[in-house]
This record gives sequence, C-alpha cells and structure tokens, in this order.
Amino acid sequence: MYMSALATNMVNFHPKHRGKVVGLLDASFSAGPALTSLVYGVLFKHGHETDEEHQDLKGFYLMSAIAFASAGLLEVFFLRTKPYVENEEAFMNVDVNGDETSRENKEVTTIPRREGDVTGLRLLKNWDFHFLLWSYIFCAGLQLTFQTNITAYLKSYRLENYSTLFTTLNPIFGVVSKFIAGFLSDALVHKYPRAAVLLGFNIFQTIVMIICIFFSNHLSVLFIANVGIGMPNGATWCLTPTMLSEFYGMKYFGRNWGMIMFGNAFGGLIFQRTYGWIYDSSIGYSGQTVCYGLHCFTWSFAMMAVLSACATLFNAGILESELRKYKQARNYKNIK
Repeated sequence: MYMSALATNMVNFHPKHRGKVVGLLDASFSAGPALTSLVYGVLFKHGHETDEEHQDLKGFYLMSAIAFASAGLLEVFFLRTKPYVENEEAFMNVDVNGDETSRENKEVTTIPRREGDVTGLRLLKNWDFHFLLWSYIFCAGLQLTFQTNITAYLKSYRLENYSTLFTTLNPIFGVVSKFIAGFLSDALVHKYPRAAVLLGFNIFQTIVMIICIFFSNHLSVLFIANVGIGMPNGATWCLTPTMLSEFYGMKYFGRNWGMIMFGNAFGGLIFQRTYGWIYDSSIGYSGQTVCYGLHCFTWSFAMMAVLSACATLFNAGILESELRKYKQARNYKNIK
C-alpha cells in the first residue's frame, strides 16, 4: 500500500513539490507505528511490563488485521492517478531552449539536467545510484536494528517503565523529520542539492551512535539516541525516494525504488542477525536469555556507528557529484 500511494501521488503533483509530497506520505507511514504503539501500551498491555502472559496479544493482532484490511479497501476505492500535465523538464532541467517567456524556467535554470528515465543494467552501472543505494541500505538497516530493539535496551538497563514512551516517540521523531526534510529540501533545491540536507542528518546520527558505545546505559543518552535514530530515519525515507525520482525519472520509479527496498530487506536481516549474535555472546551465563548492562550493546553500537559513518561517506559522494552538476548548470546559465 505504501508503494502504490507514494508513486501515484508523486506523479499527481508538480515536481517542485515532490519533497513535500513524499514527506507528507512518509510522515503518515511513521505516524502509523507511533499510534499503534500507543494503542498497544494503553489498551492491550494491561500495565504489565515484563509478564507477557497478561498482555492481550490476540486482541492486538485482531485489531491490526482489521485496520490493515480497512486501509486496503480505502486505497482501492479512493486512490486514483491524475498525472500533472505540465512537462516535468520545465522544473527539473536546464532551460536549454533559452525560453525567456517562461518565468518558471528562468527561475530554476541552476538545477542540473538529468539523464531521464533510467533503469536496469544502465542504472546499475551508475556510480551515483550505488552511492544512493548503499547509503540507504546502511542507514535504514541500522535504524531498523535500533528501532526493533528499543525494548531490549530498556530491559537490559532496567528501564522497562519507559517502553511505551520510547516506542511511541521514535516514530514521532520520524514524522517530524520527514516534514522538515521534505519542505526544507524543496525550499533549497534551487541552490543546494537535497543530499546536503540528508548529509546533516547522517552526521548527527553518526555522532549519537559513537556516544552510545560508551554511555547508552544512561536514560538521557538513550533518549538522545531515540532522537538520533528517529530523525535521520525520517530524512532517509523522505529524501532517498525523492532524489531517486529526480535523478532517474518517474517512469521506472516503482521498479528502481523496489530494488533499493529489496536490498534493504537483505541488509536489515544481516544487521539484525549480527546484533542478535553480539547480544547472545554478551550474556556469559548458560541458560540465561537476558543480558544486563552496558557491555551487552557496546559492540552492536560500534557496528551501527561504523555503518552510519559509511552511509555518511556515500552521502558525501552524492553531494560532491551533485555540486559539480549544479556548478555546470550555473556556468551554462551564465553563458546563456
């Protein structure tokens, strides 16, 4: 449902609003887990933090199934494709014809020309695509690893009472950052590449993960980590599909974005398995299933810090390539 709604609405609106459109849709995508976590904590947890037998899991799963079916039916009846009719190149490309009658074209001539609709082997040969792909896989994979183990951190540090709060706040931070990333990148795209906005979030995430290696057992640091993962996660999910559609067109967007998400599925699986192996190795007592203390997560946070640093480097590669293209577009404008 996420993919169909995303691709449909990206086609339906003017490309100059693409960051906003993706940000709004992805913000709704993050609001779902936040609301679900809150509903579970209030209605189905029954006040039990550690006794799973007293939690109404059957009722929660039934509610989830009904909600999923209802959302699917709403999409079937109301989702429609009404493509924006104006030529997308009027916004995305350099005004190669020197049309002085088009006010909009004159305003955006510093945005570089793109290759057009690209997919398949030609796409896989493109270095910028690999920078975008691996930056996303590393970021989304480590973010998922943190998000799915928030309760494990809290249990290990004997902070279970904060489980509902933390699992609710993390996607809320994602919602906020998707609004920020989408609207900010749209506002700056005529002067600065969207990759610059994403780079700022990735640097923040890397710093937070390094701090967590040594101090994640403090509640304040764990809260900052919640922000340091939630905000970059929102920016990653907002700006990656936005840049992908601008770089390689909308014709094959579903295929290209699906390819990136498919890669993330395998990357996320590997990172989760590695996290689990590190956690189990840190227990140290036969028959015990829960690890307590900072040492349980030292190496897993180190892994996530390295992944975040690598994603930052790949993102810097995208930015460097984009800055060169922006410079060429400005030089072309000056010549004209």
